[in-house]
Amino acid sequence: MATHKTGYIPYIDGARGIAIAFVVLSHAGLGHIIPGKFGVTLFFFLSGFLITRLLLAEMQEKGGIDFGSFYLRRLFRLYPALLVMIGCSVIATKIMQYALPMNDIWASLFYYTNYYIGWFRTPVEDPGRILDILWSLSVEEHFYLAFPLLLQFFIKSSEAKLNDEKLVKFAWFLLVLCIASLAIRWFTYQQFYPAVEDAAGRIYFSTHTRLDSIIWGCLAAILLFGVESKQYIEQIKNTWVFVLGILFILLSLVIRNEGFRQSLHYSLQGIGLFLTIPAIGLFNNPWIKNILSNPAMIFVGKISYSLYLFHWIAAKLGNHYFEEWSWQWQLFFWPLTLLLSIGSYYFIEQPFVGLRKKYGSKA
Repeated sequence: MATHKTGYIPYIDGARGIAIAFVVLSHAGLGHIIPGKFGVTLFFFLSGFLITRLLLAEMQEKGGIDFGSFYLRRLFRLYPALLVMIGCSVIATKIMQYALPMNDIWASLFYYTNYYIGWFRTPVEDPGRILDILWSLSVEEHFYLAFPLLLQFFIKSSEAKLNDEKLVKFAWFLLVLCIASLAIRWFTYQQFYPAVEDAAGRIYFSTHTRLDSIIWGCLAAILLFGVESKQYIEQIKNTWVFVLGILFILLSLVIRNEGFRQSLHYSLQGIGLFLTIPAIGLFNNPWIKNILSNPAMIFVGKISYSLYLFHWIAAKLGNHYFEEWSWQWQLFFWPLTLLLSIGSYYFIEQPFVGLRKKYGSKA
């Protein structure tokens, strides 16, 4: 895997499929057994991993990052389906006879939903939460805005060959950010204790408290595709290191202490993914990779963005007409989710692939 800097990695799409399945199933009434929040963390990790890999390849090829093309690619990737989703949300709230405030729409359009709902908005009725799902997209967009600038600032090289020494310094800087994010989570928890609910929302939704979930993916990509650390590669190919990563993830899910869940919980998951996700592509025995590379898993991963956007609308409409998670709710939720998501993927996302490729996308 480490020798293919820009080629398609099928199992990563399969991992996206797992992530969105966790999210959707938890929102469909299985949250007591399916870790939906871990699905979000997995999404964050994969985003950091993939974007860093592509940016490093661009720097290797061109000696720098074309920021205009990068931001246009992100715009064409995310905004078309987002605009349709917001429009559908406005229609859905009218059907539910609820007036969706413009503040919610502005927050969605300009990617500050996470701070808006975590810090400023007062509690609202269920239909008023129809755009709340966009909090995680806000976190990712803040990362997309800042990370290329930071990477270019640290490398500062007009040469086509990446400078290993500068990349190592950048990796250490990212590690410091991970520690800082953990420290801020703990400080926020202590600040609001014993009102845990007040702390939990601010910690879960905020970019500065969740950024490390993305950064662990960035670090993995730097060690694989940037400096190509032989030590890291050899360690993650060790089965026992992989088992340790899985153990970290499992511990993060079973430890129920509130202080832990608002602080180390996310760090343990990030480290666990750092030790496991890249290893899947490097194992001599590729059975896990083969499972994740199954065409069905890949398809779910490919439509994951549309699933993420539109399943929430289906859930809120279902809540309006039926008892939440009842069998009638399920019969309404799943067909509508699939109809909207597959329609979005083929008729909204796919037509923009050509424009993204025009500006350097590897899609």
